[in-house]
Amino acid sequence: MFDESQRLRENTHLLFLLTHYAQQGREDRATWRDRLMQMEGVDAKQLSALHGELIAFDWIEQNTGQASPTKDGGPANCYRITLNGLREYGRLHGVKIEEKAPETPEKKRFPRKKKQKSDSSEAPVVVASEESLVPAA
Repeated sequence: MFDESQRLRENTHLLFLLTHYAQQGREDRATWRDRLMQMEGVDAKQLSALHGELIAFDWIEQNTGQASPTKDGGPANCYRITLNGLREYGRLHGVKIEEKAPETPEKKRFPRKKKQKSDSSEAPVVVASEESLVPAA
């Protein structure tokens, strides 16, 4: 059986990346954070793979559909730590983590327009003048 915790302990880059998002999300886990674009000793392809591992282990979640570009061209507001990620971070660092879900704002609900009921017994009214009924000569 694969032990994700052991993988995290053995891979310092993976642990660093989880720690990065955990420290940002300890106080406010509901806020989306900018993607870490550079890490010492890790190229861009490896960094993408590390992000993928964190997502696969359910330690961070991704929101690229709502992301906006940063000044340096990277995605902003696209990652946040999950409760599982905080638990794992806490387990490795001996930090107690409160288990509460992020507070996300409720979606606004707009009232539906009511359709006007038409009385089917009434025939449509067409207004015509006598002049329009006389054929032109």
